[in-house]
Amino acid sequence: MKSVHTSVRDQFSQHADYYAQSSVHAKGQTLQVILDFAAPKGTEKTLDIATGTGFTAFALAPKVSDVVATDLTPEMVAKASELAREQGLNNITFSVAAAEALPFSTSSFDLVTCRLAPHHFQDVPEFLREVYRVLRTDGSFCLVDSVSPESEKLIAWQNRVEKLRDDSHVFGYPPSQWDKMIVDAGFEIDESAHTRNAQMSFLWWVRPHKNPPEVVQEIRDAFSELLPDDAKKHYTVEHKGNDFYFSWPMYAVKAKRC
Repeated sequence: MKSVHTSVRDQFSQHADYYAQSSVHAKGQTLQVILDFAAPKGTEKTLDIATGTGFTAFALAPKVSDVVATDLTPEMVAKASELAREQGLNNITFSVAAAEALPFSTSSFDLVTCRLAPHHFQDVPEFLREVYRVLRTDGSFCLVDSVSPESEKLIAWQNRVEKLRDDSHVFGYPPSQWDKMIVDAGFEIDESAHTRNAQMSFLWWVRPHKNPPEVVQEIRDAFSELLPDDAKKHYTVEHKGNDFYFSWPMYAVKAKRC
């Protein structure tokens, strides 16, 4: 059986251009929330983990001293580096690294960010311990990720749908579990917020160019068969012809290393 890291690399190595053009990753409420939570003063040595094609790092770069952006997948790092050069951002450096094994010294950074990625991580508690290790005392950690509702039924449903669509998905935790894991890693939570990203077209999100028709239909059926009206409202489902739009709930946290 493939390891989580291998599945992630296999998945994202094929889709760097797809993510580079994704409005969900390029903008949306989660990007503004993470910038507001970070509240950079211009002097921070910053680490952006699982940068993907670099959108969070690009938004932070003009507001901090410098950014190191890491990702597990070399192709994503190469694409992010290309986009940074095109934008004239010369205070970002890039590194291929797993979130659970950061190649940096203890107490190296003033600010660490991670956006829309931990549901792909092999070991979230180890990732959080690594963030704690590389942060300086009083440094800030700002996280945003998709989360499951506080419902056993919907936790199972959402993770099943995500895994059907993308086998590199590991697990989307509810906010209560995120809070516990962050505190268990040694952090003190400063702020948290429930938010959303942009509405997504199902026909875009499900990636019919990659997933076979029977899988696309199984995911479509999961949306139509399982979700009662209150759950459809929770996922902001809006039907438009043969397509529909929806959004995952997101959770944002700012924590301090004390």
